[in-house]
Amino acid sequence: MNTHIAAKDRHSETRSSAWTFLIVGGVGLLVITLALAGVIRLPLNTFSLAVLEGMFFLFLIIAAVSFRNAMKMLDDIARENDLESRIRTWAEEHLNAEELSEGLDADIPEEERFFILSEAIRRRLMPAFPEIDDAYADKLTEDFYNELF
Repeated sequence: MNTHIAAKDRHSETRSSAWTFLIVGGVGLLVITLALAGVIRLPLNTFSLAVLEGMFFLFLIIAAVSFRNAMKMLDDIARENDLESRIRTWAEEHLNAEELSEGLDADIPEEERFFILSEAIRRRLMPAFPEIDDAYADKLTEDFYNELF
């Protein structure tokens, strides 16, 4: 199982969380403010309403921080896309199924074949791109294996 989460997915999750906090915080703050102003009645005392208003205000702060973090992630997406493009170009030039499976016995079980070939892909990938982390290398290795075999 792959543990790498793409920058694009992290950005999407952060942005989604920011919108959720913004909507819930805004609606909650509005309802509690209306209750404190006496426009609507809620079965809570003034102290409880004030605590809730503070909580919904914190939701708005969390939303703002999440939106800011999502904006910062845009650079990560561009860097990751560039890196993946360079890696894929390298893979087209340096990885081919015949060369990787050369010398492998045809009677090897499929699971063992997967591990042997994946390790061969990884041994070639890591020296060429030492800046990638293990989770990303695992994802790329699995992707290349699936594309080649």
